[in-house]
Amino acid sequence: MTDSATATLVRQLTADEVQQRVIRIPSGASGLFPKPNQLFDLWHEGQPWAARVRSEHCTCGRPPREHRHLYLEGAELHAGLRWQVGAELRFQGNEAGHIEVAGDLSP
Repeated sequence: MTDSATATLVRQLTADEVQQRVIRIPSGASGLFPKPNQLFDLWHEGQPWAARVRSEHCTCGRPPREHRHLYLEGAELHAGLRWQVGAELRFQGNEAGHIEVAGDLSP
């Protein structure tokens, strides 16, 4: 994981993400999150939400030809998210080592 106190990711949901009900993690932001399949907490308004990064093998043709796509899974996050194109999520590491999530969410 990168220095969690300085790492930030801002995501706006795409039409594909909304249709498929997935939250993609861009490859450059993967250092903010733990390794795939490791359970961790996202913190929203002082409450922990269980989450996990899912990794899928892919040959979609993007360089490099064979690579992995990362997705963020978590029942509370998915249930609280406003699933609309352009809905924004902000992930920020803090001094306590937690990953805070904010944006178009309702607890």
